Amino acid sequence: MRPSVLPLLVCLMATSALAADAYKPDPNATRASIPKDYQWDLTPLFASDAAWESSRAKTESDFATLEAYKGKLKDGKALKSALETYFRVHDAANNVTLYANLRLTTDQSDAAAQGMNEKAQALMNALMDKASFLRSEILAMDDKTLEAAFKKEKGLEVYRGYVENLRRRKPHLLTDEAEKVLSLAGDNLWAEIDLNELISPAQRTFNQLLSNIPWPAVHNDKGESVQLTLSSYPRYRTSPNRAVRQEAVTKFLGTLHQYRDTFASTLSAQDALDVTYAKARHYDTAQQAYLDKDQIDPAVYKNLIDAVHANLTPLHRYVALRKKALNLPEVHLYDLYVPMVPGVEVPVTYDEARNQITQALAPLGDDYVKILSEGMDPKKGWIDVYPSVSKESGAFSANVYGKHPYVMMNFQDSADDMSTLAHEYGHALHSYLSSEKQPYQSFRYVPFLAEVASTANETLLLDWRLAHTTDPAQKAYLLNERLETIRGTIYRQTLFAEFDWKVHTFLEEGTPVTADLLEKTYGDLVRQYYGPEYAMDPNDVDEWAYIPHFYYKYYVFVYATGLSSGIAIAEKIKAEGAPARDAYLKMLRSGSSAPPLELLKGAGVDLTRPDAVTAALKVFDQTVTELDALLPQIQPPPVAPPVVPPAKPKKK
Repeated sequence: MRPSVLPLLVCLMATSALAADAYKPDPNATRASIPKDYQWDLTPLFASDAAWESSRAKTESDFATLEAYKGKLKDGKALKSALETYFRVHDAANNVTLYANLRLTTDQSDAAAQGMNEKAQALMNALMDKASFLRSEILAMDDKTLEAAFKKEKGLEVYRGYVENLRRRKPHLLTDEAEKVLSLAGDNLWAEIDLNELISPAQRTFNQLLSNIPWPAVHNDKGESVQLTLSSYPRYRTSPNRAVRQEAVTKFLGTLHQYRDTFASTLSAQDALDVTYAKARHYDTAQQAYLDKDQIDPAVYKNLIDAVHANLTPLHRYVALRKKALNLPEVHLYDLYVPMVPGVEVPVTYDEARNQITQALAPLGDDYVKILSEGMDPKKGWIDVYPSVSKESGAFSANVYGKHPYVMMNFQDSADDMSTLAHEYGHALHSYLSSEKQPYQSFRYVPFLAEVASTANETLLLDWRLAHTTDPAQKAYLLNERLETIRGTIYRQTLFAEFDWKVHTFLEEGTPVTADLLEKTYGDLVRQYYGPEYAMDPNDVDEWAYIPHFYYKYYVFVYATGLSSGIAIAEKIKAEGAPARDAYLKMLRSGSSAPPLELLKGAGVDLTRPDAVTAALKVFDQTVTELDALLPQIQPPPVAPPVVPPAKPKKK
């Protein structure tokens, strides 16, 4: 049911649309040319750079206050004071780091912002080093002493979750000398930041190799010779001209093939490092080690793969539909990304996007819509809306405790940008609601839950758009969008997750990881997933080589579980109304106050069972059927031009 305040909100947004339409997004615009109303306001963090520097210096000086508790934590009063000090200083350091990062994000050429960012990172690294004694001393305490401290010291109880989460991994803590050695070697299994923010030497080598490869020239839609790059590859891969996309994909993968041995070496080195750290800390496998940090049962990982394997028939039907819709003799990798229906996308201004998102997310209730509307109002300072010449690409949401989140967009008046906006505000409101209800030490949600709120928002928006279109071509375009989202996020990321698991397992079993083994493993998975009507070209087996997510330590599976959960929650809210909505919002307000699987179960999704994944893939199957029935109502399929057979690969 729509909230009673919605018509007023829509009216207000329609009134303000005139002002928004006066500005036309331009990626080459200077920041100064973008109206201030569409730039975020960082003054809630710090009034000025001078205020930032003052806070940075004070935070650094507070390290001494924290260190004064070293060796004294067996006393309950000292333990409480030390934890209070640590989280107060951590909060301050986080604000310092965030302000510097956001300053740099909007102007990467700003030398002052670059310097601030480096100083902020050094501050956070120093804090982690200075606070390491907290972990060691808390883990060294016996259960009886610690429990007595909790009972005696008033106010210590609020830190129980943090302390118990540390102590549950006590069997994996080594001697002081061994801990020092692993720390010097770059071990990050005890890091109190996202593991994927820490770049290993193997990942650094991979990044450098990928950025320095001399890519070949290809031809664009006009037949002009153009330079292929990492950033232009996705554009040529989606060209409606089959010859253009075939050449781009074939030359891109052919170039990767020339460096396959080096890529195999970097990936093997990364995974071998993961395995080494896991074994050093007495885990049976790297998977167990890296999931344990966020209290994820490895059974969830296997359940995802098993559920997808049980539902590969819809993906095979999808390949057959793509072949039919595009009038292709066979479907290749270079045919997977072009839309199956003619483009009917119409421009969507920022204020029109706000309007549609607000209406689409109305099932989440009046309170959610009120916060959402405030956050998307650019005059409130949460969001940096438009691109500019030195601004970072992409989009993200950054959480801030006790204030409001910050959202970065590069909005260019497209429906895709509108979906990204809904996605980022899923993250933003998750952070906002958690910050409202949780203390600092438990307001952050773990990466496993990160993509649930964002994908639930996207699902509700797409469902709303489908419900509000009567044009068959537009509806077909939106159905195609749903298929590509599920294919790319559940099927493809699960394929990646399975590949990731197999490569780690090879190393754990003592099998040398070579380029030949990686190509065979990846190729076998692609054939299994996409089925008999999918045609493999010689260098398709090297696609793994440029995927950065394989260096992210058992992370890719969360994209698939996140979207499966988001779809399941959106469906429950539409079907059950207020009870399902309230259970979901309770999860958003819970941060990390309980294990993530427990929080998700409270919202009605149990990922230890196949139900959510199976339900999401049922939606995929139904959408294949619906689009197949709709295709005859739109213009005839295009005539597929002939393509040049790819050359046989030459091994380096």
